[in-house]
Amino acid sequence: MKRRLVILSLIVAVFAGIVLAFPESPGMKPSRLAKSLPETVGSWAGKPEEPGVAEKEKLAKDTEFERMRYEDQAGQLPSVQTSIVFSGRNLSQSIHQPEVCLDAQGWEFMAQKRHDWKGLLPGDEVLPVKKILCRRVLFRKNEEGDYEDVVLPNGEKAYIWRVFYYTFFGHESIVSGHYERTAEDIKDRLLKGHDQRWAYATFSSFVTQKHRDQGLRFESGAGLDEKQTEAHIQTFLKMLLPIVVSEPGEGYDESLANGKNIGS
Repeated sequence: MKRRLVILSLIVAVFAGIVLAFPESPGMKPSRLAKSLPETVGSWAGKPEEPGVAEKEKLAKDTEFERMRYEDQAGQLPSVQTSIVFSGRNLSQSIHQPEVCLDAQGWEFMAQKRHDWKGLLPGDEVLPVKKILCRRVLFRKNEEGDYEDVVLPNGEKAYIWRVFYYTFFGHESIVSGHYERTAEDIKDRLLKGHDQRWAYATFSSFVTQKHRDQGLRFESGAGLDEKQTEAHIQTFLKMLLPIVVSEPGEGYDESLANGKNIGS
């Protein structure tokens, strides 16, 4: 398995080098994913969130962000965070493998799996996603102002549980993997003569039953297990995605209009 990954990485690196050797394309094609998220989705109300300073500093200046936390107005379901990173011209500096970012934030990966979700996009198009089930030690400030781990009555550490589903929306394609995205870039540059702007989208929510099982309750809504949380996110996306996802090749990005390059 490791040998296959090494070989695949080498192939991608070689072809990426070939692509970089080509003259710069005249412009970038926009992503199918809209640049702004709606303030309301059905009975859900969105609250804008800003990316962290450290996150911004690590990425290229022409990287753009859109992030919204949607709250159930009835207060019966956990919130759903929708986070989008729009790539700049230099993909290696504006989008990276999501696992790297989550690991740096202290999340411990408990399970990973790829899914092909049906029935969420118009025209029976499949939505490929990668699932990452994570946990992270819950901490709080003590009287001295220092952070310390929260310990349960049984002596064990308390954990926050969250499930992330991520995917990449290109100009025409939607892929759920870093290498698939790179392959699409190579194909489009070589065969179609253009680059494209990718939107790396993450949809996530707390696995609230995991918190209930520890005697924790720091968010509203029902206690949902892992499978119920997945269904909960799918139900939300069935309302959101038709609003923000265009047909293949029909996305619009004002910063790319008239053949302009990002940041120009």
